[in-house]
Amino acid sequence: MSLEEAKRIIMETFANTARRLGQSELVGYIYGALFLANDPLSLSDIAEITGYSISHISSAMKVLEGVGLVQRIKKPGDRRAYFVATKNFSEWRSSAFYEKILRDIDETKESIMRALEELEGEQGSEVEEIKEKLKMALRRNEVARKLLTLIMQFKSEEELLKVLESCLKKE
Repeated sequence: MSLEEAKRIIMETFANTARRLGQSELVGYIYGALFLANDPLSLSDIAEITGYSISHISSAMKVLEGVGLVQRIKKPGDRRAYFVATKNFSEWRSSAFYEKILRDIDETKESIMRALEELEGEQGSEVEEIKEKLKMALRRNEVARKLLTLIMQFKSEEELLKVLESCLKKE
């Protein structure tokens, strides 16, 4: 197999993953290009690699930056923005993405609590059904927060995997 074919397979894999997650395939192609690159890439570099327009790439880049998979960097003396892929756990961990998730979890909890407060003193089977659903959502919310907080305590993927493997062996 040739190097170019291997790169094509990786790019297609990331594009397919993006599609499965409800994103444009372009998001996957951009991440693939950055993942395979040895140096930071500009929007025009990415456009050349992917064949998409700079305006489409710029829009998709906002998605990738928003979830912490891509980081924007500046090169001294160059006004253009360059981008690198977040390739490992510690880079992703240092991005603001997981803090955004925690903030979303906390905001969701506050909203559920406000909804429960609104139902105080209300009667009826529909009210009781909604209260139960909200209580279940609170439990899921708390589990999500605990899991994310626990995962983010690890310094590397290897450390996290060792702990997970150890837990699985105990089962």
